Amino acid sequence: MKSAINRLPVFYRYLLSFIVLLLLPLLFLGTTGYLRLADIVGNEVERNNQAMLDKMQDEVDQKLIQMNKIAGQITQTPELSPYVLTHDPLSMYEGRKVLEGKVVDDSIREVLLHIRGSDYLYSSLSVYKVKDFVTDFYHYADWSEKQFPEDLNSLTAPVLRPAEDVKIDGLPVQRLVTYVVPIPINSQRPYGTVLFIMKEDMMLRGLSPQKTLPQGNAVVFDQQGRVLSAYKQEPYLSDPNFYRQLTGNTGDIKLDIQDKTYAVTYQKSPKSGLTYVMLLPQTSVVAPVNRVIFEWINSLLVIFIVGCLFVYFIMLFNYKPVQRLAALVEAVRGQSIRRANEFDAIGSVIHDMVDSNRMLGRKLEENRSAIKEHLLVGLLKGEMKTLQEVNERGEEVGIVFPFAQTAVLLLEFPASLIPYKDNIIGEVERQFDSDCIGYCKESLEPQRAMFIMSVYSSTDDWKQWLEKLREHLSAVFEAPITMGAGNLYAELAQVGRSYLEASTAIDYKLIRGNQRTIFFDELMAHDHEDVFNPRRVLEEIDMVLQHGNPDRIADAVNQIAVRMKQSGLTLFIARELCYDIIRKFIAYIEKKQPGSSNGSFPDVMTLTDFTTLDEIADLFTTACATLCDSLKERKPASSTALIEQITQYILHHYSESDFSVQKIADHFSLSLSYLSRYFKEQTGRTVMDYLNEIRIDQAKLLLRTNDNSVKDIVQQVGYYDVSSFIRKFKQSVGVTPGEYRKQQRA
Repeated sequence: MKSAINRLPVFYRYLLSFIVLLLLPLLFLGTTGYLRLADIVGNEVERNNQAMLDKMQDEVDQKLIQMNKIAGQITQTPELSPYVLTHDPLSMYEGRKVLEGKVVDDSIREVLLHIRGSDYLYSSLSVYKVKDFVTDFYHYADWSEKQFPEDLNSLTAPVLRPAEDVKIDGLPVQRLVTYVVPIPINSQRPYGTVLFIMKEDMMLRGLSPQKTLPQGNAVVFDQQGRVLSAYKQEPYLSDPNFYRQLTGNTGDIKLDIQDKTYAVTYQKSPKSGLTYVMLLPQTSVVAPVNRVIFEWINSLLVIFIVGCLFVYFIMLFNYKPVQRLAALVEAVRGQSIRRANEFDAIGSVIHDMVDSNRMLGRKLEENRSAIKEHLLVGLLKGEMKTLQEVNERGEEVGIVFPFAQTAVLLLEFPASLIPYKDNIIGEVERQFDSDCIGYCKESLEPQRAMFIMSVYSSTDDWKQWLEKLREHLSAVFEAPITMGAGNLYAELAQVGRSYLEASTAIDYKLIRGNQRTIFFDELMAHDHEDVFNPRRVLEEIDMVLQHGNPDRIADAVNQIAVRMKQSGLTLFIARELCYDIIRKFIAYIEKKQPGSSNGSFPDVMTLTDFTTLDEIADLFTTACATLCDSLKERKPASSTALIEQITQYILHHYSESDFSVQKIADHFSLSLSYLSRYFKEQTGRTVMDYLNEIRIDQAKLLLRTNDNSVKDIVQQVGYYDVSSFIRKFKQSVGVTPGEYRKQQRA
């Protein structure tokens, strides 16, 4: 069974499992609902039966009570007293009219009054002689001529005679119930007897048995277990064991009568002592239950069928991505897969991709520190203009500058703590909070650590935070810690200037003392505007750069260098001026020849190595010479020669996994933007388009000539993202690599 299920396609396995999931709650709901409905409907049937039983009991009990009342009223009626009634014939006539008025219920056929010791029965219809009543008028089957007058004159308690066949002259045999009541009621010496004659079927008339009991029966038993009245005269009623069977059980019972099972309900009246029984065929009792259960099961079946259809169509809709993914797997593998193993095949491909990504991740992690260092160096050099650019490039290596203000912090510690430099850096990074965050850049000096910081708080709050940081580090490492802080700048391009300020500030430790936080803006700087104004110098540089004449630029810079050497400027102002001049050179040459400034000019880190005005002046004159040489350089002898070199380089290196457009630009010492624009102008297409064409052509060759898997071929042409290459291959060729191989070998 299990193997058969495993051979099913994945779609049908999941469809079957969802149908089973749908079936389980329906089975639970069906079972519990069945039991609950059966209980509810069964209880309702029982309540209805009990209500009919109560109604039957109330009907008969009320008739008995009513007849007792009539007997009581007769004793209180003067016209029906023994003296008046036997006085003369007229009184007998008046008494008959009074008795006629006592027949208030049409279920009572006749009311008769007998004064004990007399020979007459006074009726609402006539006057009978006692000796003639059971012989000439009412021929009772079980009430003899001798017993009748004896009962009239000797009974001291009411007697309800069971229904019996009575022949009345001129009428067919009728079943009558006779109620004999001595009067006064409950008297030890009654003076008379009242007879109430009723038809048997009139006793249960209020029950409407022909409607409520079309197939059942209603029976009233007296105290001796005799059938007093019954809706239907059945043979089993004459069996004395029938009553014993009823009274020998409690509650609702089931009896097999004449090859039919009946549900029997009975109860005994506390008022009259009569036993009331209701018999219903078991089929009619359970019929309502079965009908409700049938409707319930049909409803569940409809829900199940609709649910199965719904699950099927939802599966069709949701399975489409799996089908597309399976098709992609077939294309990657270059072979069809069994539908029953689609997810296994997909999982295998994903596993391979994860391995590839893990390998790339390891490579990225290995180079993370180098990338981070490169990014921070570029920030110091002023190569990035906006925070967005920095954050986009630094997000992958965990460098994000969330605030507009930036500054540089230099931290210096004793030589004894050099082995613990990483611990010091880690402790500083742990102290950063929501208002201040920073990143460490490796410093060439082993006793120093440099942090480029992004700051949200005000200058005063930041200074207080730095002082607390220094005190914390001194306490943790039990050594004097000195810190130098540059100014906060809202312009990202001023990070290099803040570094120069921080470097100058920490150099003042010999004057201000160790174990301090030295802020650059608190140092005294001399003003030399009367001899050498840096602002005017930068304006002169802007003017000569606008003309673009290399010789004029060189002359102007040489004059500035001579003047600076003679000016007596402070070392920091000289470094700052040199920093601004070099930045102007870089911006100018990038505008003229994009990409030609890379590595050609000294960076801000170099400036701190020079300790005299002569060295700094020589530095920016050397930078000026580099600028002038770049301006005097001729363009390549032929644009065709350069483009041929670039295309040949791509042909030789396209299969390398780390090959990129940036690598091409670095190889030819061009900026990425210049290379892209130049290649587009010369070939009419982008570098990436050309690179993809080379890789697709080579992939087509390999697909035709060897049996390697698509994944291996994709990696051979320099791709690790297999799905991306397949998509590009299909866009270019019109079919997937697997389909292309089949077509070529057909």
